Amino acid sequence: MSQFIMLFALRCASLLLLFAHVFLPLSAQTPLQTSEQFTVRPSPWSVSIFGGPSQLFHTSRMDILLDKPGCCQYERGTALGLWAGLGVEYALLPQTFSLSARAMFAQRPLVLSETASTAFGRPIPRYNPNTGDYGTLQRRYTYQSDIPFLATDIGVKIQPFSTLPVYLRLSGEIAIPIGNRRSAQQTVQLENLPQGYAFPNDMREIVTTRESSVPLRQFSFAALGGIGGEIPLESRLFLGLEVNYRYGLGSIRSDAQDWRMNALQAALGLRWNFTEEVLTTPKASPEASQQTLAENVDVHASAETLASARFPLIVKALSGNPVELQETVVTQTFPLLLYIFFDSASVVVRNRYNPRIGSPSSFNEQNLPKETMQIYYHTLHIVGRRMKANPSAMLTITGTTDGKEWANADQRQILAMQRARSVASFLTGFWGIPQSRIKLTTRDTPSLPSNGRYTEGDEENRRVELTASVPEILAPVVHAQFLELTPLQEKQLVLVKLLNPEEAESYEGRLEATLQPSSRSSTIPRADTLALTKGIGAPPERLPLLLGRKFAAKLLQYGPALNEVRCKLEVMQRNGAVMRGETVLPVSISKNQYEVSRLNLIVFDFDRDDMRATNEVMLRRFTQESIKPASQVRITGSTDRLGELRYNQELSESRAKAVQDVMKRVNPRIPFLQVRGTGASTLPFDNDTPEGRYYCRTVRIDVQTPRN
Repeated sequence: MSQFIMLFALRCASLLLLFAHVFLPLSAQTPLQTSEQFTVRPSPWSVSIFGGPSQLFHTSRMDILLDKPGCCQYERGTALGLWAGLGVEYALLPQTFSLSARAMFAQRPLVLSETASTAFGRPIPRYNPNTGDYGTLQRRYTYQSDIPFLATDIGVKIQPFSTLPVYLRLSGEIAIPIGNRRSAQQTVQLENLPQGYAFPNDMREIVTTRESSVPLRQFSFAALGGIGGEIPLESRLFLGLEVNYRYGLGSIRSDAQDWRMNALQAALGLRWNFTEEVLTTPKASPEASQQTLAENVDVHASAETLASARFPLIVKALSGNPVELQETVVTQTFPLLLYIFFDSASVVVRNRYNPRIGSPSSFNEQNLPKETMQIYYHTLHIVGRRMKANPSAMLTITGTTDGKEWANADQRQILAMQRARSVASFLTGFWGIPQSRIKLTTRDTPSLPSNGRYTEGDEENRRVELTASVPEILAPVVHAQFLELTPLQEKQLVLVKLLNPEEAESYEGRLEATLQPSSRSSTIPRADTLALTKGIGAPPERLPLLLGRKFAAKLLQYGPALNEVRCKLEVMQRNGAVMRGETVLPVSISKNQYEVSRLNLIVFDFDRDDMRATNEVMLRRFTQESIKPASQVRITGSTDRLGELRYNQELSESRAKAVQDVMKRVNPRIPFLQVRGTGASTLPFDNDTPEGRYYCRTVRIDVQTPRN
């Protein structure tokens, strides 16, 4: 029922937006009026009011019987809520980027429901007087409370397309419960009773208990991400529809019971944009300014807009050198990190370990992005696919804890086993791996634990470890002989010439390539942004466009067929008009005379420089297959950010030296051009996540071999 109400509200809001857009007079969408002495323009400040329904999703590991922990637990529940509030925005980049703050009232019913047929792991017997035998009794537990919240969220509002009234919102939320009464009602209802079996007054609901107080946290936190759209009702009033997802960060209870609350929220709102008057001082005649427009630059602005600006900014010219790229034949080996990490006291496999792949039969690891973290997040899919292809292989899943999540060691063992079962359930459910081929084990802490003195160490110890009887199951992912395009310079400089640059309020420059559709897809080519830069005021005369890692990654979909890119510049004037310029830059591609082989070794655990046996076998094989007599080898060791800088530098050098020693034993004639450690000076991955820190405890081997 709640899902129907949610869908109905969204459809009504969509129809209201469509009606306003079609039937409102065109005058509601015209620019603001200007006078001879003052220019009226939108202020960066605006206020809004909004409200709508929310679908709440509760997940929990809370004991049903709080006085008897371990009997059974609530797992989930859903409810329909409402939210409404006021907001304020400040536009840093008009129609592009704004800061946002909102205060809201949220009615968020707390509901959990669970059917249990066991207690402490044993079935609950019930006697059937009709047949004289025993069956299993089922109990339906319901825990609910109606507690309102006051919340505030602060974040950013991004409009990625200047021509479409669509925006993205990213924000963080802080919420507090309100009211003096925070009570919850828990009911127990018996199910599947024998026919004719009844309690006094023919009641099936036999137990009702009330908590005098629900132990909620004083503050709860969440992250919000959403998408919305707006249409103008008049020059300063906008009608908008937004849909967002609220992801709860941590439990909402203050005791040891885990309870998380997420929500899908929709809201219809009105936003009022303030205006301000700006005094204009004549500098030259409009006719003189119009004559300086360059003939070879594509400038898009209506005559009405130009007339409203006394001295319009003009993009006179754009120019730049060719974009120089290098084509390299690359073979890259991506070893798997065989750890799946969990939140504190949680047994839920995080969503990032289940990226969408369609059907299991369509999954092919060779089609994965050639990027370390993307491959890592597909680990369970990779293992599932390989287990299907190797029907005799056995997989061992070991669940661990940080040794602190529960005070009782027996409870921690249960937690570790539930984590292992969660991973096993994914492999058996999605990939159809028989349970008989999966062995579950537990440890209180990992055999090679991270240092528990650090909060990050505890995060890394809450995990599941994978081992297999067949090496192929956990072997690295190898992308062989693919073409890689890399820029020869770090940034592309574009020369910009403007007339009246003091009229500029903000600018956006980008490099675009045209992605041609395949024969089976749409026949409309699509412009793809390769590099982007933005700023306040007028663009510099030498506009820099950074050609970094993301630029190189996007080039993979074009290959050698890319022969030109377009440089586009948009400059917004103070009166709201947008002036555009465009030029074409040729692309020059040179072929690398060396073929490159790379190996990123995840060989070292926390604070260690010794190599595991499985990784040594992989390193020996790589040395034998990838290094030729004319090859040139570079070895680079690194660490995470934890620990003292000097110690990390020495540790990274020791790791690089350990790899060099193994390679020398395989081939004493290897020409090493460089063997070095970088410590934590260059962090290739995000150190705010356990997997990011592990992938920084790495030694990278780069082998260059002359082609032919």
